[in-house]
This record gives sequence, C-alpha cells and structure tokens, in this order.
Amino acid sequence: MTHKPAVTIVIPTHNRCNLLQETISSVFSQTLEDWELIIVDDASEDETWAWLSGLKDPRVSQIRFEQPVERSKARNEGLQAARGQFILFLDDDDLLVERALQIHVQALERYPAAIASIGGYTLFDESGSHLTVRIIRRGTVRHIWEDILFGWIAVSGQCLFRTQAIQSVSGWDESRVSCEDHELWLRVGRLGPVALLPDIVQMYRVHRGQYRPRKLSQIMTDVREQTVQQTYGKERERGDRILRARTLAQTASEHYKRPEAMKALLLYLKALRMMPSLLRSPLTRPLVLVPMIKCLAGKIGL
Repeated sequence: MTHKPAVTIVIPTHNRCNLLQETISSVFSQTLEDWELIIVDDASEDETWAWLSGLKDPRVSQIRFEQPVERSKARNEGLQAARGQFILFLDDDDLLVERALQIHVQALERYPAAIASIGGYTLFDESGSHLTVRIIRRGTVRHIWEDILFGWIAVSGQCLFRTQAIQSVSGWDESRVSCEDHELWLRVGRLGPVALLPDIVQMYRVHRGQYRPRKLSQIMTDVREQTVQQTYGKERERGDRILRARTLAQTASEHYKRPEAMKALLLYLKALRMMPSLLRSPLTRPLVLVPMIKCLAGKIGL
C-alpha cells in the first residue's frame, strides 16, 4: 500500500530558480519529515525546469505547464494531485522555519474541529532587515470569518489547511490574479474555527520582483462586497455592518496618515460603536486600538 504523507506542500513557480532553491531547501530542513512536495512550474523560461528535473527525492514531484496559467490554476493543479491530510501553499520566494510543519500538524491534531492553523511570520529583505509579526500571544481556536471580512488576512505560507476543507470549496478561484488568498479565505473561513498560533512559521521575503496590483485596496473591498452579496438573512445583515465599519476604519486611517488626529479618532469610535466585537478579537483589535491610542497620545503619524 502506498504511504500517504501527513502534509502536502504545493509551490507554484515562474522564473525564480535561485529563490525557488532556497524555498525548497527550507522544506527539506523540516523537523517533520512526513511530507510530499509538489512543484508546479508555470511555464518558466529560465533554468527552473532543468533544475527541478534533477531532484530525485521520492517525496518530490514536478508538474509543468507549457503556457502560463497564473498562480491560482497552478495551485489547483497541485491540490488535485495532493495526497496529504493537510496542505500548505508556499510561494516560491518564501521560506518555512524548521519546525513549521511540526507546529502546524500538532495544532490541528490537538484541535480536530479546526479547519486550518495560522502562525506568525518574519519579514526579511535583501538588506538584512527583519520584522517579526506574532499574530497572537497565546494559542487559541476561534472563528475568524468576520475578522477577515473586516480586513485581517493571512498569506498562504502562514497557513496549514485540512485538504478536505480546501477541496470542499473547489480550491482557488482561477479567474483571479491578485488578492486570490483573500478571496479563498473568505470562502474557507465560513467552514469552521481556525487554530491561531503564537509560533513563527514562515519567513516572508520582501523584494523588488514582487507584483503589487494597482488599486489594491479597492480590489480587496470588491472581493469582500461580493462575498457578502452571496450570503443571506442574519449573516448578510452582519456582513453589511462589518463592511460599513471597515469603510469607517479605512477613512479613519486616511485621516491618521495626514495626520488629522481628531477626525481619525472620531471615525474609529464610530466603527467600534457599529462593531464592538472588533475590540474583543485579538486579530482586529490592533487594527483599531493602536492608531486610536496614538491619536490620544499625540504620536499620530509616527
């Protein structure tokens, strides 16, 4: 009988052979060794495919598209081939810390109701700068759909999903070439609670080769509005209220940056009156509380 690994890692890649080698090396360095790695080459024109063809580890498989298909379709191709109980989608320029898979799997085994686990990350760049972001101080399990709808989001490399959960929502939306991780979480986040972890699991690389679409904020808003339009009843009413609170907080943020402390503070307070649960969530609380404190302390703009 063929062994089924605990975790499937899917890496879509395109013309980033040097960075991809570092990413794959971080997978081979994992303390949990029960994994399979599926690398999907999205029509790379550099030496990527030749290098991948030389990988002989039986846990590694390669898929190649002859014509570019973009990341969402490449990820879905990996999802279709996945055999693991859990799945992690890793970008070809990011790294996993050595205990990432072990931390994730232990969390999901401890919390069988959780549909995914999310850890913290460290931003790093070519200059050697580092910034560590812990999403929570103590591990907990909670529903986060409302947090995501308001504006909090995790990037794919931070997250380990139950493969069945991703399959149940038909994977990634292949029509999207930006904000696709936001759109996926808005669907997956409705399925059940998520294990939030204090541990750092990912090294997120910041570099000039990254793509950032124009009008990103508007695209993110459109994705959220489309999601709410697909809900009904009380869920629709609550979704609309969250989006209104989000709009108030976004406008407050604009005043905060100018800086116009009083206008920002009043709008943040209006958002909180509309959605007091924002302060109860460890994910959204910093998004509103930190700038409010700075407004009150006279440190706005710093």
